[in-house]
Amino acid sequence: MSRFFSIMIFFFFISCSTEEESLFDPNAERIPPLITNDGSFADQNLCEEAKELYNRLIALTQKGIAFGQQAPFGTGNNFPMPDKLDEDFFEVAQDHPAVVGFDLELISLQNDLIIDDFIEKFTNAVVEAHDNGSIITMSWHMVNPNNSAGTLTTVVPDMLEGGMYRSKFLDNLAKAARVFKNIKDADGNPIPVLFRPWHEMNGNFFYWGEGFRTTEEFTQLYKDTVRILSEDLDVHNLIYIYAPNWVSTSEEYMRNYPGDAYVDMLGVDVYDFKNGNFLQSALRNLQIVEDIATEKNMLFALTETGIKNVTQTDWWTNSLYKAIRSSSITYTMIWRNDTPSFFHAPFVGHPSEDNFKEFMDTDLILLSEDIK
Repeated sequence: MSRFFSIMIFFFFISCSTEEESLFDPNAERIPPLITNDGSFADQNLCEEAKELYNRLIALTQKGIAFGQQAPFGTGNNFPMPDKLDEDFFEVAQDHPAVVGFDLELISLQNDLIIDDFIEKFTNAVVEAHDNGSIITMSWHMVNPNNSAGTLTTVVPDMLEGGMYRSKFLDNLAKAARVFKNIKDADGNPIPVLFRPWHEMNGNFFYWGEGFRTTEEFTQLYKDTVRILSEDLDVHNLIYIYAPNWVSTSEEYMRNYPGDAYVDMLGVDVYDFKNGNFLQSALRNLQIVEDIATEKNMLFALTETGIKNVTQTDWWTNSLYKAIRSSSITYTMIWRNDTPSFFHAPFVGHPSEDNFKEFMDTDLILLSEDIK
């Protein structure tokens, strides 16, 4: 390689580095636009409790960022568990998360003999989180209907009208509907849910992701999900969130968008993969989504984030806080704690415990007590 080209490459990387670093502005202020609720939702018959939650989220966004965790039941195995687990998040924070995530992945595996017991356990956990003052969100890693062929197969076309897996898809939706309709508070009122169907659809790691279906097939699947749940199955407590994985451009973010009539909020998932790119990626993605959300008069969130096993002791203040401090996101949520070798919230005695507390003590971060 010639000396000239070596110099050019050096300045190219210096230029890129400077551009990347400029994405973080320590003086930037968080000034969320005031979203207005025009009364239109993906579910035209949305229950009053869900409408009230949406209005509450509008107000909370002006106050700060609701912070939560997926399944904050502590180090253990996947939900549902027969025994109560230690609550790592609560033990460190001395408060419950403002947002608690659940996943419907196992619902499709429940047969008629055991589904009632599963729904009862699932419902009890959701109600407990609600009673603790947490807002409920749910994703759905729906099991591939072609169970014999593994997880990454082209099945989405066959889940649409006329396809060989349509009946199984409808059966899974009916099972999920039983869960949604079963979660009620002590007064018998429905508990609203921020629902993220078919999330991270721009990745290639789910069967509904890129490379396993066309854009048109995905958007039809999303639309069918909303329509069948709200119209055919009479589920009216869901606020629907469109949430891709991290993107590079607004065009990529919108590629699989099903349309405003099927979406109530926007989201994006950005994790720290320990490659040094998290802060810049998060800042870029949040700005992309904020621009789209502002144009559409929608709330938006960093719907999933985190760093596996929290290997950076100051990650909470030096990475996550820097990424979100000036963003208008409504909430953000770290992923779950499963085992001592897979966790995203520090437990008592973890090296990042004090930094986690420092992060949560900032005025920006809202926990359960802050949103009551």
